[in-house]
Amino acid sequence: MNDYRPTQRAERPIDWVNAAFLTATPLVAVAGTVWYAWNFGVSWLDFANFALMFALTSLCVTAGYHRYYSHKSYECSKAVQLFYLVFGAAAVENSVLNWASDHRYHHRFVDQPEDPYNILRGGLYAHMGWIFYKDTRDAERRFSNAPDLMKDPLVMWQHRWYLPLVVFFTFALPTWIGLLYGRPVAGLLWGGFLRVVLVHHTTFFINSLAHLYGEKPYSLKDTARDSWWLAPLTFGEGYHNFHHKFQADYRNGIRWWQFDSTKWWIVLLTWTGQAWKLKRTPEPLILKARLEVQKQSVAEKLAAANASERTWRRIHARLDAGALRLQEAHESYLHAKAEYRHRYDEWTHEVRRQWDETLEARRAEYESARERWRGMMAAMNRLSQPSAQGLATLTALLDLAKHRL
Repeated sequence: MNDYRPTQRAERPIDWVNAAFLTATPLVAVAGTVWYAWNFGVSWLDFANFALMFALTSLCVTAGYHRYYSHKSYECSKAVQLFYLVFGAAAVENSVLNWASDHRYHHRFVDQPEDPYNILRGGLYAHMGWIFYKDTRDAERRFSNAPDLMKDPLVMWQHRWYLPLVVFFTFALPTWIGLLYGRPVAGLLWGGFLRVVLVHHTTFFINSLAHLYGEKPYSLKDTARDSWWLAPLTFGEGYHNFHHKFQADYRNGIRWWQFDSTKWWIVLLTWTGQAWKLKRTPEPLILKARLEVQKQSVAEKLAAANASERTWRRIHARLDAGALRLQEAHESYLHAKAEYRHRYDEWTHEVRRQWDETLEARRAEYESARERWRGMMAAMNRLSQPSAQGLATLTALLDLAKHRL
């Protein structure tokens, strides 16, 4: 049974506290910082205060509120949990109980009316408009999707003491840091107000921009997209299509070159013994998802091209055969590589030499299958535009035949 049935926007009362805070803080941040800088200058320590508070609070939202509490993508020590709860509160994005509950509903009902920040209601609504409305459900209904968090004493402590934590860690702490170098007002403005506003909107970008711009390499079922340019702004949260497909994974950017500072932080915690049981999606599942998306894209092209049933059957069979070959070659290579690493120290020099050759052969088979698949995709991308007739042309079929598997 659906346990999340919010009233329509027009029927929900305005949350005047949220509306006032989200409206006033940008004004104070911009006007106050400009006025203070004009009259008293800017110190590099102001930037340091801002950067420190921005990094701490953003990280506690992404690594704590999001990947740990909302998705349980890893386990961590009580000390790390307390750190997440204290500086997560300083982000002023509600208690983790509220935040994680809303986020779990978002994943369960993405792009549906029950989605709290449904992008189909508009970019501005998904970005921050939804926060301007009160949630009128009672606690039992609202948090029915977070029984684990309701049983967590640290989570409930933060939920009860959320406002005092906000006052102290959001505003008093950066002011005190500013006092240490003789600029308490600058500390309040840079490390408090300006930092809060930027943390808010970089977080909100994931609800809005990451559902509007970018690519869909892993799933076409919803609006979530991978946006590499959002990743540096959001501590790695920009790879949103991958996250929606594999939400339990502790990573968002899965390749070494993809910017995901939250992933790197979690790995650092494992090196110090503060985190463990990191959930990681198996590579074969990731490859399968990518291939399925590419096959769906080809199917859409053929449908738009009014390709004949016979043409579609021929291409579909080749796509399935190519995908299967690539998946099998990939799994064979991964298995050989794992065996090589696991048993390398046990082997004699001769066995190692033989396995070097085996591993190279498996890698070559995988690369060959991947190149053939890329050739097929390149051929399909040369199909004519939907406005022409007979778009699955003989030329395209001949191109496909060159890469027959």
